[in-house]
Amino acid sequence: MNKLWINTFWNLDHKIYIYVIMDFRRILLFMFLAMGMALNGQYTKEFKRIFFDADYLMETGFYEEAFNRYKNLLTLDPGNNNILFHCGACCLNIPGNEKQAIHYLKEAAEGVTLSYREKSHKEPGAPVLTYFMLGQAYHLNYQFSEALMEYTEYLEMGTNQDQLQLEYARMQIEACERAASIEQTLPAFEFQGVLEHFEDDLPSCSNPVISGDGDILIFLVDYPSDKKIMMSTRSDSLWSRPRVINSEIGMVGETYPVSLSYDGKDLYLVHQYYSHSDIFVSHLQGKRWTEAEALGYNINGRTSESHASISRDGQSLYFTTDVRGGEGSFDIYVSHLTEKGDWGEAVNLGPTINTPYEEHTPFISNNDSILFFSSQGHATIGGVDVFHSSLQSDGTWSEPENLGYPVNTTGDDLFFNPGWDEMESYYAVRREDDPTSSTINMAMKIEYEEEELLAIHIPDTEVPVQEEEEEAVAVETTQSEQEATPVIPVVVVTEATLIEPPNTDEIEMVLNQREPEAEPTFVAQASDPIETPAPEARPAFANELITSIPFLTNKYEMGPAAQLEAERIAEVMVYHPESTVELTGYTDITGDADFNMILSQYRAEKIAEYLEMRGIGRKRMKVDGKGVSDPLAINKFSDGSDATLGRYLNRTVKVRILGALPIDSKLSGLYIPVNLKPGEDGTPSPEREYHYTIQLKAARMPILSSRFQDIKVTEYTCKDGYYRYTTSSFHTFQEARKRLLTLRKRGYPDAYIQTREWYEKAIK
Repeated sequence: MNKLWINTFWNLDHKIYIYVIMDFRRILLFMFLAMGMALNGQYTKEFKRIFFDADYLMETGFYEEAFNRYKNLLTLDPGNNNILFHCGACCLNIPGNEKQAIHYLKEAAEGVTLSYREKSHKEPGAPVLTYFMLGQAYHLNYQFSEALMEYTEYLEMGTNQDQLQLEYARMQIEACERAASIEQTLPAFEFQGVLEHFEDDLPSCSNPVISGDGDILIFLVDYPSDKKIMMSTRSDSLWSRPRVINSEIGMVGETYPVSLSYDGKDLYLVHQYYSHSDIFVSHLQGKRWTEAEALGYNINGRTSESHASISRDGQSLYFTTDVRGGEGSFDIYVSHLTEKGDWGEAVNLGPTINTPYEEHTPFISNNDSILFFSSQGHATIGGVDVFHSSLQSDGTWSEPENLGYPVNTTGDDLFFNPGWDEMESYYAVRREDDPTSSTINMAMKIEYEEEELLAIHIPDTEVPVQEEEEEAVAVETTQSEQEATPVIPVVVVTEATLIEPPNTDEIEMVLNQREPEAEPTFVAQASDPIETPAPEARPAFANELITSIPFLTNKYEMGPAAQLEAERIAEVMVYHPESTVELTGYTDITGDADFNMILSQYRAEKIAEYLEMRGIGRKRMKVDGKGVSDPLAINKFSDGSDATLGRYLNRTVKVRILGALPIDSKLSGLYIPVNLKPGEDGTPSPEREYHYTIQLKAARMPILSSRFQDIKVTEYTCKDGYYRYTTSSFHTFQEARKRLLTLRKRGYPDAYIQTREWYEKAIK
């Protein structure tokens, strides 16, 4: 009995023990769950706070600050497609971050959902709009085929999206197709820096406005701490050091210049408030500006007035506003000065100028007859482009025309100031080395003569001609004051004789031939009908293709246009692996000849590196540089005047692809007008032989040769007070470049290639 009692007691005690352990485990589980819920609640609360902070910053245009907060959210939830979408959207609006936008939007596109909840911090998916923005990112980076795919995907997936947005996507598809051919035409403008001597003091400049005589320039400078309006005056072709005028006009913060009157005495400004913007004017009295005053109710309202341009006579004001009742979200209006001196009722310029989208930064020029403006809704190559329209005799405006590349790019191109006569236009251009900043440039229009195709020589074609010519009869041409009537020579042919053209595979195009004055012309009389032989079938392939890749003055970095043409070249060579290519760099006559020789080599090497990156082997390339010798076009005319177009054509790399190649390739080609060909005006440039070397060091005091270890060096005592040390001599730039890479690895990171001829001049 005692044993039974003991066993019963042990079993009861054991069960109690088990129950105690189980209860303890339940308590621990409950505590962990409670802690997890508290942490999750804290996490959700913090996530929500940061999300709405970022959303507010993004809506108010503070994209960098918003981007930083969205990146913080990614650390809390790395795979959140909604946050990835917002990161990409911010990058699209931050200069220099366009490529980064592709990374975020491409990831976000993997999680697009049709049931997207906008402005919800709990939404993990991305909206259908992601496809459109990814298309924009590719478009901005000149990746047109990828952009077209994403735009198309957006149209297919976003059938329930806003119809105006869908139509804009269709417009961007057309813009891509236009942008892909931007290098098919020569540039209409060439840029030249205006305030280069003061660039160190001007981190980023924009909004240039100019007086009628071209001697007063006012612009905006964006400093890290704030923005300042600055003024510079020109005397004897030299610009003075810019001075800040904010204190004079009594405005700080988000205030920027938009127009300057013809006499340079009335400065129009826009001030951005929290919810809208207004137009102000300040007057020059003596040497100081008066405190700015807001324009009247016919101009400013509760809406945003973002720009204004005053006419030459000061009687008309062209401005932009988002007032309701217009063609789009921002339209261009005009107001005329009344007899009382007030601005009259504003009139919309109508659907020829304004579109259902946005128009910005109008400038009236050329004696108030041509309007320049930026538009999102006309035929752009991407984003917002600059257009111009002429005022017709009946008071209507002509169909706007795109200014073309390089003024217009695949991004947003605003505030092109044509000046008062279009001879000196001003434009803020992004720096190549820092796309987040820009400089004031003069945009000089390049005037081209009307191109006329006079002859095309087709290879391997036999042309039948008559063995003996009939008697020729002289016929005088007639010429009136209005026009000359040309008489076209007629060649009488039979099958008796065949003339074979020179054995060449080139197609020579002769352009810009001036029409000769009327002279007696001999025309052969034909007694029998002329029989024209059936033309031979056009060959599908050519033995060579020739094109060119442009560069900026004194630069060898590849811009968007150069990358686009290089990509086309790479595609041709990838599809035709037996082909080879000759890359020859050139420069214009700006700068030192020895520097230009090195520059031309670097330009050619830059293209070679790009092709190598695309899988084209070095054995298939021949790389050379000509510098200023043997130019493609003349740099100056025989009278010594500058050949602007000729210098542009010389800042290039000539590309000659050899092999069985398709004649219908999309390469831009190389066209040299006849009047710009070297030798046509008797000014050919002689070929000059160069020898290359590598400079290792330069110092104010001599360096012992033992410091260079086993490297044999040559010392040059130069007239600038420096001792320069070089090694080896090379016949080609490519040999020097191979050696340069080795020397840099051996501890000479600053070594570079120079011509020996440069040192011969330096020691004189």
